[in-house]
Amino acid sequence: MWFGNKIYIFFISIWLIGLYFILNTFHTPPSDVSRAVNDRIESLQTEVDSLRKQISKLKNNVKSDSAQVNENPDNNWKKLKNELLLVKEQLSSRKSTSPEFGPGLEYEQLRRKIEIQARELSYFTLKQLEKFDAKLSEQDKEQLKNVIDRFGDQSRLLLASIRNLTKVDGYNSWREKEAKDLSNLIQARLKKLQNPSSDCTQTKRLVCNINKGCGYGCEIHHAMHCFHIAYALGRPLILLSEGWRYNPDGFDKIFEPLSNKCTKEMTAGSEPWGKNYESSQVIELPLIDNIHPRVNFLPMAIPEDLSQRLIKLTGHPFSWFTGQLMKYLLRPQTWLAEMIEKKREQIQFDSPVVGIHVRRTDKIGSEASYHDISEYMKYVQEYYDIHQYQYPSVKLVKRVFIATDDPSVFKDARSKFPDYIFYGDANISQTAQLNSRYGTESLKGVVLDIHFLSLSDYLVCTFSSQICRVAYEIMQQRHPDAAWRIQSLDDIYYFGGQNAHDQRAFISHRRQFSDEFDFNKGDTLGIEGNHWDGWSKGSDKNNGQHGLYPSYKAEDIVQIASMHTYPDVTVVKKEEK
Repeated sequence: MWFGNKIYIFFISIWLIGLYFILNTFHTPPSDVSRAVNDRIESLQTEVDSLRKQISKLKNNVKSDSAQVNENPDNNWKKLKNELLLVKEQLSSRKSTSPEFGPGLEYEQLRRKIEIQARELSYFTLKQLEKFDAKLSEQDKEQLKNVIDRFGDQSRLLLASIRNLTKVDGYNSWREKEAKDLSNLIQARLKKLQNPSSDCTQTKRLVCNINKGCGYGCEIHHAMHCFHIAYALGRPLILLSEGWRYNPDGFDKIFEPLSNKCTKEMTAGSEPWGKNYESSQVIELPLIDNIHPRVNFLPMAIPEDLSQRLIKLTGHPFSWFTGQLMKYLLRPQTWLAEMIEKKREQIQFDSPVVGIHVRRTDKIGSEASYHDISEYMKYVQEYYDIHQYQYPSVKLVKRVFIATDDPSVFKDARSKFPDYIFYGDANISQTAQLNSRYGTESLKGVVLDIHFLSLSDYLVCTFSSQICRVAYEIMQQRHPDAAWRIQSLDDIYYFGGQNAHDQRAFISHRRQFSDEFDFNKGDTLGIEGNHWDGWSKGSDKNNGQHGLYPSYKAEDIVQIASMHTYPDVTVVKKEEK
């Protein structure tokens, strides 16, 4: 049995090595590729000219054998002519994906897919290898541990190589610029949306009450669902927040007002959301779960007119777009911005740093399971191992920012992992206790925690937590593509009350394990969760089967919806100096 396992591991290793060499083909600098194509064109052009001369000479000097003589040179000339045209097309395509114009969509999607596949392979293989432990002798157990360690090390080296692609492929400046341009455009649209040129009383508008009666992350996501609809319909949003449990004086005392022109006095005569949502002058939005009729522009949809740019830029277009809406929604008042900066200087926050959010108290046993600090630190260590492979000459300092509602987590982490520097504030954890959770002091604490989690280079948390998801969404504002910078210990990312989250099978599958189901290439799979062991749970919407399916054979379907396009908003790009 052990020898069979050795063979299995051997083939997995060969697969990884092969994938590594495949990845190396991506490392050819764009300039070298273009130079090679140009050289090939010049060579082909010379060959074509030479053959043309030969054909002409042969036609004149060997008339009796012209048919036979012309056949080979003429065919060769045609073949070379076709090859020349093909290479010219390739060069033209290369120009359209140069650093100036950005990479091709297929390249960006393939690059991201390779990382996902590598991670899923690691999840599956390590989980399967761990199952053999109980069936082995003590000697074989030691050998298995060595194999698992070696496989994990190879996997981390592979991921380091994949992540370094963005540093060597010549497109990083385009990614940074595209992210900045898209952000500027969306922020300009939101500013115009919230401050219409006409009298706000003459503008169709939306009303949303932030007081949902739940925690901070939950209420922020409630406001965000309202903002999504406001953007989609092109209607300014008026946020009602008097008596807010986190600050009775209202949202505007913590964050900048959403509008300078549309105020709470302009909400009179509002109607509830219904079939007349397009024609009514003022509509008050309910909780997202109570939206009827349902519309296709609800989360997790992205605007159609920006969809191709978003899909090309990031592996998670919806959370990136949501991060931009949140950037406008959560603009801090001056006093709050100063408090955040003072806290950053105080704790000497530096990079690289991994943020972990340890959720405990009232959520354990109801919305989430208990996770020991070691479960978080496993992925923290993995991130730093990969980071060291990416930057082998840099002396690594391992920093971790802890946000938690359980003050004991700090002592537990520092005692078990003494080679790490831990940031965080146990006093903030105290304000998150059930008896002191609501109020301005608690609000300051949760805002600080989310801010520093979002500044982290990598996040380890539970997506069942609204705080974790808010931090991840805000993190999108700092990176062109932060889709990979997260490890959830439970759920996949979701937006409460969202429309269906579906995946598409890009490879057919026939059941190999008892809990799996069959599906065909192209089938729509409704995903319920990723188990982080090689399988996801869900159902095939084409054949009705339900159960587990291999995560690596499916990919997310990006929901795209027609939304307001803001034709009167333009952003003048500053010339690069």
